[in-house]
Amino acid sequence: MQYASDFGGDSTVSERVKAVPLDSLPIGSRCRVVAMDETSDNLLRLMEMGLIPGATVVIERTAPFRSPYSLRLTGCTLALRRDDAHRVLVVPVSDEKINNDLVKNP
Repeated sequence: MQYASDFGGDSTVSERVKAVPLDSLPIGSRCRVVAMDETSDNLLRLMEMGLIPGATVVIERTAPFRSPYSLRLTGCTLALRRDDAHRVLVVPVSDEKINNDLVKNP
């Protein structure tokens, strides 16, 4: 697993315990990536597109049978297969937390 702390982020042990797979959250959820499974064949490609531990993600929509997912990242929208979404561990984030982060890091 690649954790946020591996990239200079602030992933804590308590966040890792609360983390759930991205595909388990409903549409409209806002979350922060805490870890990614290193066994994913697409790990490097996803990281190059900005899906890295510490990134804030919004699940915008999903196709029938819940694959692929449409995710909004900072500056782009990304389509992610269900298998890859299951390998991304996230923690839900409140709107207030996201707004505070944007004020600190515009």
